Amino acid sequence: MSEIYVFACRRRVPDAWRPPFTPEEARGHKVRLIRLPCSAKLSTVHMLRPFEEGIDGVLVMTCPENGCASLEGSRRAAMRVREANNVLDEIGLGSTRVMMRQAQGTDEASFLDAIEELAARTRQLEPSPVKGKSAR
Repeated sequence: MSEIYVFACRRRVPDAWRPPFTPEEARGHKVRLIRLPCSAKLSTVHMLRPFEEGIDGVLVMTCPENGCASLEGSRRAAMRVREANNVLDEIGLGSTRVMMRQAQGTDEASFLDAIEELAARTRQLEPSPVKGKSAR
């Protein structure tokens, strides 16, 4: 079972989604959903902090680039996802643990597919060395 944090623009979260999720609801994965007013508000530090707790991956769900209410949100999020993956690669956790997807709507299946894709990516990597340890 993968542990995944999902940072999502509130305009892209399916209406029926109310955390916490059981693993059955998230295709067998432990998922924590953090709704954002806009993906532009997400910092690189926000994406990296969950790795201190030993999570496996971070999914960032944004509006389509041409459909962002803040105009720049998706582009800013993409830049910060690259920064986060660069930091993770530098410290030896791999450069594919943070993934961004642009959602067209609030379709639950596209969220679950993205979670499954990220989980498959993280299974290809070594387990996080902080998994199961208290980093604080």
